[in-house]
Amino acid sequence: MELGIDISVHNGIVNMNSVKTAGYNRLFMRAGYGKNNIDQKYVINAEASRAVSMNGGIYWFSYGYNEAMAKAEGEYALAAAGRYWDRCPIAFDLEYDTVSYARKNGVEITKALATSMAIAFLETVVKAGFIPVLYTNKDYMDNYFSIDQIRDNFAEQVYIWYARYTKSLDSSERQIADIWQKSSTGQVDGISGNVDINEFYTEFKDIKPKPAERDKGALNVKYFQLAANNDGYRDYEGKPLKTDGINGVRTQFVCRQVCLMAKASGNGYVTGSSGNLVTWWQGRLMEMGFHLTVDGLFGVESRNQTMAFQQKYQLTQDGIAGFNSISAMLFY
Repeated sequence: MELGIDISVHNGIVNMNSVKTAGYNRLFMRAGYGKNNIDQKYVINAEASRAVSMNGGIYWFSYGYNEAMAKAEGEYALAAAGRYWDRCPIAFDLEYDTVSYARKNGVEITKALATSMAIAFLETVVKAGFIPVLYTNKDYMDNYFSIDQIRDNFAEQVYIWYARYTKSLDSSERQIADIWQKSSTGQVDGISGNVDINEFYTEFKDIKPKPAERDKGALNVKYFQLAANNDGYRDYEGKPLKTDGINGVRTQFVCRQVCLMAKASGNGYVTGSSGNLVTWWQGRLMEMGFHLTVDGLFGVESRNQTMAFQQKYQLTQDGIAGFNSISAMLFY
């Protein structure tokens, strides 16, 4: 058994080295939630955990209310995990807020629906070669998830991350729990305030972290290059960019061609630019603490948050993601 924590933006800045020194060697991070909303501390937490060689995995908080939405969330989780791991645990997190959100959208999440959503998410994870984990608690074990049905659907093990804030688990609970989230009020060196404490009963020996990039901006550049290529941008020789994480003359040439903006309409703005680069831009804004929906559509919300970014970093506040703003984003 090893001790670990799980964290999200709500835990603020985490001193990962202090956490590990305190004896917490395992870590789950919220990578995001809903429709590709990236947790604002995910990149910082993932890079920090890798720097101290902490055994990590991610979870995705679901706001889905059908199988297709759960499958899409699995794909978002894979994209987030794939920046740092070739293989790691990915947990499906469906909770009371999920049920409430679904109800507001006219859907009652039954046990059959919750089970089928979990299977859809975890199937997506397994097909990509990652490790499937289901986050649950006693109520959800009884009323929302058919664990046997979920496990019978997979040839490999589906790990159960079980939340139960008691002094100990009874024999039936201990038999099913691969990870026990035992407290939400833990105190750990390196973290201000309360944090979730977990006991890990499985080693996840086959986690495969990716090699660290050369510098802190390399991943930003690499994912800009990928998005630009997918949107059809080409360098001065008409060639796709090499996805090498280097902000060289070819990448800068493409940066000068990009102009992401909302479209003026009457006295306001409507959606203008769209595509992979808009998704990249929105995701980076989220990672840096600016709140917006990541949907690949540059509308009023994206314009407003772009202006907030520009104000913070002393750029021209025009709400347009052009060369200067993108260059700044590639650096930070």
